[in-house]
Amino acid sequence: MEEIRPRIRVAGILIEDNKILLIQHYKNNKKYWLIPGGGNDWGETAKEALIREYKEETNMDIEVDEFLFLSETIFPNKERHILNLFFKIHRINKNNDAIKLGEEAILTDLKFVTKEELQTMIIYPDIKENLLKLMNGEKIETYLGSLWND
Repeated sequence: MEEIRPRIRVAGILIEDNKILLIQHYKNNKKYWLIPGGGNDWGETAKEALIREYKEETNMDIEVDEFLFLSETIFPNKERHILNLFFKIHRINKNNDAIKLGEEAILTDLKFVTKEELQTMIIYPDIKENLLKLMNGEKIETYLGSLWND
């Protein structure tokens, strides 16, 4: 029997001019927003995965600054378990880096949003509180536990 392990998802939090970059997914007839990122390939570090995924989803070259926090997504039926690792990042070349939505079919939008806009959006996992604290320069929790959005 094959051992089932948690999936690791890395995500890069990019805040510029008091706005945070979010990407919209359309999956299972639902639209929702996430921090750009994706899964690790076998043998790839979290940092390597984040740099690759950010390029694929946003066309941006980034540097990873620091680990910020971890949340888990455990489906109610226990069918999936995701470890979400969130990192602070910055663009390598802000002036010459055109933001462009990746070509994956699930991706539907990419934009910087204000704190006010963020509060009204559906975010998976629901990390709005930590994101708002980050944007306000406040201390954040590093382990958020299991956050399930239905």
